[in-house]
Amino acid sequence: MFDKRNLQKISPAAVVESNLEWLLGDDLALVRQIIQARIQTQYPLVNEVLHDYAPEYLPRAIIVLGTSRLGRASRDHRTALAAAIELLHTAVMVHELIPRGEVVVDEGQRIMMGSVILIGDYCFSQASTLAASTENPAVVAAFANALARLSERRVRVLLENPHQPHHDEAILYAAAAEVGALLAGLPKPLRYALSEAAASFGEVLSDSETSVSEAFLYLESLTKEWPGVKPLSAWLRGHGPMV
Repeated sequence: MFDKRNLQKISPAAVVESNLEWLLGDDLALVRQIIQARIQTQYPLVNEVLHDYAPEYLPRAIIVLGTSRLGRASRDHRTALAAAIELLHTAVMVHELIPRGEVVVDEGQRIMMGSVILIGDYCFSQASTLAASTENPAVVAAFANALARLSERRVRVLLENPHQPHHDEAILYAAAAEVGALLAGLPKPLRYALSEAAASFGEVLSDSETSVSEAFLYLESLTKEWPGVKPLSAWLRGHGPMV
């Protein structure tokens, strides 16, 4: 059984490079280069915010890369898509800077809120452009659906429980597996299993009551003819919360 308590004891500083990360080393380096290029603008304030919130670890990119390499996907397309998923996460993190609840609206507050919204939206646009560069309609549609789900969840949280932190792990982990599998042209059953396992893992990181044991069992039941899935499954099992 997957013990959620074990995840909670793992800090990002304690995470070491796994076999999967080692195998994806060149791709991950390229993803970092793409992200850095996209968050470098002509405006110092924007650059400062984006560099503060750009992810140090790339778990969402690892899922995209690990999934897309199970089939036929060019390096340019899979790394662009991996960077796109990470920039979606960055956009959500930036938008978390928007004050909640009652706010004294003065000129400084308006400038700050407007800047944060625009910077987050800039990340969303860069992510969408990267996803579109794959030239795969199914991938673009799945990416757009993930973006819509992120927006809908954020609005629902703000309306129903404005003091609750916004978590994007389940949505983005599932989307990472889905778009990676679509890019690679994997069969629907395997695509579904990868997405469900990643979503369940993300739910655990969001501190829900979701159990991932069944999702992993289902995923691993389909891996007899897909040995390349095993490193990805092992990586998901062995990694804890990362930002």
